Amino acid sequence: MKRTILLLTVFFISLSGMAQESSLTIEASQLVSTFKFVDSDNNKLNSDYQSIFTGAYGIGYRNIFENNIMLKAGLGKRNGGANYVYDDANYSWRLEYAEMKVGGGYMMKRRVFSPYAVLNVYYGHLLRGTQVLNNEEFNITESDILKKSDFGLIGNLGINFKISNFVSAYAEGLYLFGLSNIEEDSDQTTSNRGYGISLGLSFNLTE
Repeated sequence: MKRTILLLTVFFISLSGMAQESSLTIEASQLVSTFKFVDSDNNKLNSDYQSIFTGAYGIGYRNIFENNIMLKAGLGKRNGGANYVYDDANYSWRLEYAEMKVGGGYMMKRRVFSPYAVLNVYYGHLLRGTQVLNNEEFNITESDILKKSDFGLIGNLGINFKISNFVSAYAEGLYLFGLSNIEEDSDQTTSNRGYGISLGLSFNLTE
């Protein structure tokens, strides 16, 4: 993990020399999180899970080249989970991930408002997981119930608002599509799903 972060740092520093605009970003997200679930009989039970409101935050690095191609990388923390009711029993999962993402896209550069689209690949490491059953909480982080890793795709549609040559604000709609089974039990599949809105600030490092 540390080696990957170091390699990404060196890579994006080298890219900054070729970028028209190289920026440091900070952002916070409001998310709606749930699970995609397929049981051992291959029945999809996605609708049985109730979404929860949660959030994420992080810092990142953004390069925009002269051809308006955008490359992004970020580190942060994301919360996920879902609720489930079965036979009058209330189940609730709350998951906390340390997350790394790398992506690319295109920005339609305008004087003030610039729309853009980005597709990211993400990797998440489970920091803490809890399950609540009828108000009794269980720590499942160290159990064999959930895997420690999660990976998938995050799509963003956003608009960048240029405040000055140094500072920009941006807003993004996002959709998280988990590609991995986060359960250790291979007879059934649980994947993270989520959507939401991110608000952030970008600080130009090339000015």
